[in-house]
Amino acid sequence: MNFNFVFSIQTIILSGTLLLLTLYIATLVRRRVACPAKCSARPYVGTPDNAVKPVTIVVYARDNSTRLEALLGDLLAQTYQAPYEIIVVNDSGGYECSDVVTRLSLKHANLRMTFVPEQAHNLSRKKLAITLGLKAARYPYVLLLNAECRLGSSGWLEAMCRDTDKVTLGNAVITPDVDTQSLSPLMTLDAANTAITWIAAAEMHRPYRGTGYNIGYPTATFFAKDGFAGTLNLKAGDDDLFVNKITTPVNTRVELSAESQVDITTSHARRLYRELKISHNFTGRSLPCHPVMDTLPLVLWLSIAIGIAATWLAWPNLTVAAGTLLLLLAQWIILARTWHKSSVTLRYPTGTFSVIPLLLILPLHNLRYRLAARSNKSQHYTWQKQKKV
Repeated sequence: MNFNFVFSIQTIILSGTLLLLTLYIATLVRRRVACPAKCSARPYVGTPDNAVKPVTIVVYARDNSTRLEALLGDLLAQTYQAPYEIIVVNDSGGYECSDVVTRLSLKHANLRMTFVPEQAHNLSRKKLAITLGLKAARYPYVLLLNAECRLGSSGWLEAMCRDTDKVTLGNAVITPDVDTQSLSPLMTLDAANTAITWIAAAEMHRPYRGTGYNIGYPTATFFAKDGFAGTLNLKAGDDDLFVNKITTPVNTRVELSAESQVDITTSHARRLYRELKISHNFTGRSLPCHPVMDTLPLVLWLSIAIGIAATWLAWPNLTVAAGTLLLLLAQWIILARTWHKSSVTLRYPTGTFSVIPLLLILPLHNLRYRLAARSNKSQHYTWQKQKKV
């Protein structure tokens, strides 16, 4: 074993390729992964044209009266400088949610309720609920929440309404209220990866999705694009297929300030994660590809394979082995530190030392859910295929 600078052409090609992959991670990949952290730190500069305007908040509720009451308490405590109304769209057959709204509306004139007709079938009830809420809205800008949401600040409304001429994409985090139901480290990293991907796309003027648990847009934009027409037969799609339809490079903004953050409280965090993951895998087939983020695990595996091959070809020359190790460490340190900052911003924190191992096994995790999404396609539609007798 020795150190020298005599290399074969194959070793030079492999080492050069590894260097290029390192530069790729240090530039293109790092730029995208850093988007959430940079977005949250960016100061907002208001303009006279974006003065505070009246808004409507539409809350979708379904058999979750306890959480609905907690959310309404958060909403009614908002420190907003313009009038706002809250419309609860009740999609449950019971009276619990109705009782909550009726009781609170006696003290708050800006709170009211509408219902999803029980006879509505063969179409997405949530999309119908959102449509009914927008039709009932008095004000031209609407924010959407689910009853399971909790707001971490009385400034949520102000943060989400900083520009009521644009589609506003906020962040929502699955937050278990039972410690034993917390997301696994791999689920947490995948949730952060999903958010990083669509946030980076929006920040680079290619928006394509958001989260239906924290989003806002002008009612005129909704109706100008015929609402959910074309996807009412799908149970999901209100936060990806629809957002992809209404967003443009100039009409979309991302809001990641601390005040804008929303928790999705649930006692079944992993089950909710799985449901959302499978659903988005199915609807996501119609969305644009994002090769930089989608191929990141492949780039990491390829870098390791190239490094091993170059070291083996140059052995016993340790110069190549040392250079390979330095390049791989540079990749991992740059990516892990950037990822950790953004994951903390998104409130899906991933430990600095666990980022790379989790990214390496992420493709198998995604494959599992991709197969699950395709195994029973009928579950994603509002109709069910009739069995032949």
